[in-house]
Amino acid sequence: MHVHLVSHPAQRPGRIPRSSLTLLAEGLQAAGCTVTLDDGSERPGRGRAATPGAGAHPDVIHALGVPSVVTALETRPQGVPVVATFDDWPAPAERERRLADQVDAVLPLSVAERDQWRRLGVPTLSSGVCALPMAVPDPDATAAGVGGAVVTLSSDEILPALVEAMPAWGRSHLVVLARLPEPSARRLLERARSLGVADRLELRPGLRGTQRDAVWRRASLLVAGSEGARHGGHVLEAAAHGVPALATAQAAHLDHVIAGVTGLLVEPGAGAGTIARAVAPLLRDPMRARALGAAALLRVQSLHEPRLAGGRLESLYEEVLPRPASPLPDAHGLSEERCTLALEHLSLASQLAQWYTGRGQSMDDLVQVACLGLVRAAERFDPSHGKEFHSFAIPTILGELRRHFRDHAWAVRVPRGLQETTLLVQRTSEELRQALGHEASEADIAGRLGLVEEEVRQARQAQGEARASRSLDHPVGEGGSEVFGDIVGAPDPALDLVEQVTDVRAALRKLPEREREIVLLRFYGERTQSEIAEQLGISQVHVSRVLSRTLSAVRDHVLHDVPLPAAWSRDVPKPRTRTA
Repeated sequence: MHVHLVSHPAQRPGRIPRSSLTLLAEGLQAAGCTVTLDDGSERPGRGRAATPGAGAHPDVIHALGVPSVVTALETRPQGVPVVATFDDWPAPAERERRLADQVDAVLPLSVAERDQWRRLGVPTLSSGVCALPMAVPDPDATAAGVGGAVVTLSSDEILPALVEAMPAWGRSHLVVLARLPEPSARRLLERARSLGVADRLELRPGLRGTQRDAVWRRASLLVAGSEGARHGGHVLEAAAHGVPALATAQAAHLDHVIAGVTGLLVEPGAGAGTIARAVAPLLRDPMRARALGAAALLRVQSLHEPRLAGGRLESLYEEVLPRPASPLPDAHGLSEERCTLALEHLSLASQLAQWYTGRGQSMDDLVQVACLGLVRAAERFDPSHGKEFHSFAIPTILGELRRHFRDHAWAVRVPRGLQETTLLVQRTSEELRQALGHEASEADIAGRLGLVEEEVRQARQAQGEARASRSLDHPVGEGGSEVFGDIVGAPDPALDLVEQVTDVRAALRKLPEREREIVLLRFYGERTQSEIAEQLGISQVHVSRVLSRTLSAVRDHVLHDVPLPAAWSRDVPKPRTRTA
């Protein structure tokens, strides 16, 4: 497999370090992949070959970060899938959401992020902890805790809190590896001098190689704040050197730190002061710190060893590779005659799909849905009824397309009747706007459609709210103290049936009087077939036949959008026009 890795530098803090991108490439190479690496050091989209023979088009493009995803979507060769990993912290939620709809899949960096993407309907590749490759130094170099230093890569409010807590640490040093603005570094040093701990505060930003390894050999503990919580790279780096982490309990920290086993977790709402106060007890118990670090090192070796992680990533990439299309008879069990019938009418499916362009769905998806409806029509077509195939196929294909929009074009599921009313109101509103020369009022639309104004108002509200839902991390409450996802309750299993119940009731209204009466007596009146036959003066066998035929037609209409028998519509009296 040929993988093109793209990761351009960004101005935001919290990104996966560039060294991790190199490890990612090396892990894929160790698993047998060909890798082209584009880390922003050359012109975007060109990339440099990390292994020989990487000049051909890649099989898959893996882009890390918003700028890289944008570049990958603009420059990818036709037919090459793009996998996106978003690593900015804090996340630019809206922009990431728009890009996620354009890529083939998202590879999240934590289980929490995976669940969030799936709730938004975005395809994801991860089924558990994302195994980012992490190189483990020589075993002799992982004897952490010799000097009892506390290391942090955070540059947020945790730093001042750690300096305030240093007097209780004995002789332990605080090593800051993050790059700090000059004013922040100066204030930190001034506060350390006032507390008498300036000689134990080390500002060492940007260390690499042996110098960075030397810091980890002195370390007893990593303090990780929210900046690296999305990818957990700081925690993994410490664990690879046998150093446990004290981290906020969010995002990837929840995956990489097993509380009480490989490190300690502090609730995000506890504040920086709580994290700082938790350091001293651990420094006073070096045996426990060493035990936590040993367990963290073992977990990195088992989950994040480059070759194992590279093989895992390769198997995830394979899920988005285009698969060869199976022959139609094998894929759908059609006879050769019906397969030929479907193939002869492919142009009909494409023509019907074009009717629905410009509604937020790609043309390729619409054609695929229309072809699925064509196959289903070929499966159910009975030439003995005397109808032409195209006359039978058109309602089935259109029903499949409408069902696709009903299931996938709405951010919030609403009853099908309300969806249809919403689309009708939208179309009528546009027609009246062109005819009147101004926006049509609710009264104008209601008069044209024979609805009441409240129904028009509900349709417009559904159009605005169901198609433009807020992100689950949208702040709510006073001062934005909560996010929307925190106040959403668990799904009610009965809600899955609400739409079907509504659709069944609508279908029952369209039944002829005799069929409707028999169904109501059987399922609402709880009468037996014999009792119904006696009441209506017909045989029990006839009641059974009517029930079977009616239920089958209603089931196909509700579940597969198959039109009800045309003869029934002639028997049903026209409904009265509703008025206010």
